[in-house]
Amino acid sequence: MKPRPMSRLISSSTRYSKSHPILPHTQRPPFTISSPAVLSALHCHQWPTNPQNPSSTPRYSYNYNTLRHASTSTATSTTVPAKKPTQNLTPRAQWNPKLNPPHETYAPPIDLPTRSSSQSYPSYLLACGRAYIQFYKTGIKHVRVSARIAKALRQKSASAQQDASTVLTRAEWQTVRRSRKDMLRLPAFATLVLLFGEWLPLLALYITPLIPEPCRIPKQVERDMRKAEEKRRERLRRLGVDAARLVQADRRAGAGSGQATGMMVAPRAVKLEDVDRLDLYTLLGISARLDTHSRVWDWLYVTPPKPLLRWGVGRKLAYLKKDDGLIERDGGWQGLGKEEVLRACVERGVDVLKKNEGELRKGLAEWYAAGKR
Repeated sequence: MKPRPMSRLISSSTRYSKSHPILPHTQRPPFTISSPAVLSALHCHQWPTNPQNPSSTPRYSYNYNTLRHASTSTATSTTVPAKKPTQNLTPRAQWNPKLNPPHETYAPPIDLPTRSSSQSYPSYLLACGRAYIQFYKTGIKHVRVSARIAKALRQKSASAQQDASTVLTRAEWQTVRRSRKDMLRLPAFATLVLLFGEWLPLLALYITPLIPEPCRIPKQVERDMRKAEEKRRERLRRLGVDAARLVQADRRAGAGSGQATGMMVAPRAVKLEDVDRLDLYTLLGISARLDTHSRVWDWLYVTPPKPLLRWGVGRKLAYLKKDDGLIERDGGWQGLGKEEVLRACVERGVDVLKKNEGELRKGLAEWYAAGKR
C-alpha cells in the first residue's frame, strides 16, 4: 500500500477543524451509532429489542467468512471451524409399551380434601370418606376395563394355539395375570364397599389380600412394603443365628461349600433344575428373600419343611425367570416405567422404601447382573 502525503493529512485536518469547531464538554452532542451500519458490519440477523431482558436478547451469528486481516488487501478469508456438538453417551430410560401394562392395572390418583379452619373434624372425615368412595369406584372401573382387555388377549393367544408368553408381549402377559387375580378379589371387595361405604378405608389396611390392586390406597401399599422389608430382615437375622444348626441338620456326604452358603447364593443365579438339589440352608435363605413361605412359621419359631420350601422357591423362581425372559426379549429392563420398576424390585426382594427411582433402577440392574455371572 502506497503511503499518503503528509500535506494532504494536514489540509484535511484543517478543513475538519474549520467546518466542525471543537465545542466544550457540556455542549458536545451525544455520541450515537447508526444501527443499520452496525448490523451490516456485524452481519447480524436482528438487533435486541429489549436489552434489559437477557432472555429476549437473541444470539448474534457472525459471518466469519467475510472477515479480513488488516494487513491484507486481497479477499482472503479465515474460516473458524465450528465445534461438534457433544453427545450424551449415557443411555436414557425410555418408556416401552411392550413392557408396561396399561394404566388401568394401576390404582387411580386420589385427591383428599384439605381441612379448613372453620370445618369440624367429623365433617372433614365425611369429606375424606366421599373422596375414598370416588377412588374405589374408579378402581373398580379399572378392574372391569382390565378384565375386558385380558379377555381379548386370552382369545388372541388361544387362536394362535401357542403358549401365551410366546404370543403376547410382557405388558399383555402381565395384564392377563393381574386381571385374573383382581377379578377373584372383586366380589368380596364390592360387598365390603356396599356394607361399610365411607368407613372402608379404616378396615382396608388389614384386609389387603381381599382388595384388588387398582383399589389399594397409597398408605396401604406403603404399609405392606414396610412390613415385607421388616419381615425379610428378621428372617435373614434368624437365618444367621441358626446357620450352624441348619447346615449340620442337613449335612450330606460330599456336599460342596457352595450348597451350604444360602446367603451367598443370588436367587437370580439359581437354575430351576437345581432347586431340588439345594440344601435346607440355601432354600431357607432364598425363601426369606423372596417371601415364599407363610409367616405362620415365623410366629411358631419352627423351620418350614424342606419339601414346602422347595415347592415355594421353585414356583417363585419359575415366575421370575419367565418375567425376566420376557423383559429381555421385549427391550430390556431399562424400558420399564417407574411403577413397574417399583413392582419388579418388590417381587425380587429389593428394598424400596425411602429410595428414589434412580436407586431402584440401580437395585434392579444388580439383580440382572447377578444372573450373568
